Amino acid sequence: MAENSDRRTPGLDDDDSIAGMRRRHIQLAMRMQALGALGLAELEAKVAAGEALNLSAEDAKALRDAGTRLEREALGEKEPIPKKPIN
Repeated sequence: MAENSDRRTPGLDDDDSIAGMRRRHIQLAMRMQALGALGLAELEAKVAAGEALNLSAEDAKALRDAGTRLEREALGEKEPIPKKPIN
């Protein structure tokens, strides 16, 4: 919601609109998770069958990074603070 009530935009930042947006986003997120789970199962089946995954290095890195973030969030951990380079 906007901080100044004079700046509110009906239909965009009222409580009902925000609640509706959150419901839609949750529904989309759940559908995206379901598709992601299917894709992951497909990759696991290929690994089990000895088939090539046909992932780019960027795809593999994205999977690794997403898995790491999910694990940290599930454990209630924050992202590590990068160490300063040694001069």
